[in-house]
Amino acid sequence: MAEPQGPLDVIPKVNYPPHLTFSNYLSTTQMIGQVLSEDQEYVSWKIKNMRTGGTMNDYLHSFQGRQDEAKEHGRFAVGDYYNVTKPVRSNRSWKRSTPGITKKSKSINDVPSNLRFPREIYEENLNSIPRPRELDQDEQFKLLVTNLDEEQTNRFEVFHRTALSKTQVKKIAGMVINQSVTENMRVFLQAVGKIYAGEIIELALVVREKWFVSRSVLEFNRKKKIGKRLKKYLKKLTLLVDSNHNKEEYNDSVDETASDSYYDDEEDDMKDVQEGNKLIKSDSNGQDTRLALISHYNKLVKDFNSIDVSVEKYAKSPILPEHIREAWRLHQIQTDGLPYTQWRTQGEGNGCMFR
Repeated sequence: MAEPQGPLDVIPKVNYPPHLTFSNYLSTTQMIGQVLSEDQEYVSWKIKNMRTGGTMNDYLHSFQGRQDEAKEHGRFAVGDYYNVTKPVRSNRSWKRSTPGITKKSKSINDVPSNLRFPREIYEENLNSIPRPRELDQDEQFKLLVTNLDEEQTNRFEVFHRTALSKTQVKKIAGMVINQSVTENMRVFLQAVGKIYAGEIIELALVVREKWFVSRSVLEFNRKKKIGKRLKKYLKKLTLLVDSNHNKEEYNDSVDETASDSYYDDEEDDMKDVQEGNKLIKSDSNGQDTRLALISHYNKLVKDFNSIDVSVEKYAKSPILPEHIREAWRLHQIQTDGLPYTQWRTQGEGNGCMFR
């Protein structure tokens, strides 16, 4: 199996001193930082795309323009609200009332009549859009089909041709209501079931995309951890081999003697980290110590080069049962809770499914 190609090169165990110089250390650490920076930008971009989009900035921009025009003409604007006369507390006490209660010119909780809210701005812009004449069903269908791209057209045609099994729909309906259903009711249930299945599948695709993004984040965190260990091993090796430069010349934040953390449940990783911690803390400068450090460094280089944070290669992966279960949970939340389907209860429940 071919070794994964990447930005970092392994250090040969024979004739390694030319590869362990001060300039090589600076260039390698710079390369590690550049790769991690690019991966971080990619992961941040994927996370940003997964967030719910849309703010009121577009609507508020046009509203702010109208307010600026109103200011030029001396009319009321949002900023003028702060220039109006504030209610003044009166020093004259009320008659026949508790001392200390003063009369106010205006109520403090009154909302100004000329104050605008984002929802009102949105509805105003929506109503200002000219509405065409009402189209009949055939014209609406034609308008929809002509404005779809190739991928949307293929999905629409597949969804339009797909239908649930008539026999299964009638069987499920009869099992639930314990009576036969008419043909028009069967058609209605078949259409509703098709729409419901489509919504669950769409949510499952969203869940799958979230899983991909979370995997990208986990891989980036692992790559960043390996990059930190690579810098420590490389600095330790360079200090052992290159005697032309003092330690003070390595003016960076890398501590070559700092121990790496590990989890007890990961036995293989724990063993490697413990051996590496002993090597970087050792004061020995023998051949065995150098070769052991080079072995650990080369292994980390291969892991660093093999980690790919991109998730585009998984775009055609299938939907898993876990995606469907999470989509069902999200559907319940988005529909503000669905009534519990008691007819599904079996065993020691009410047994309605077997009536």
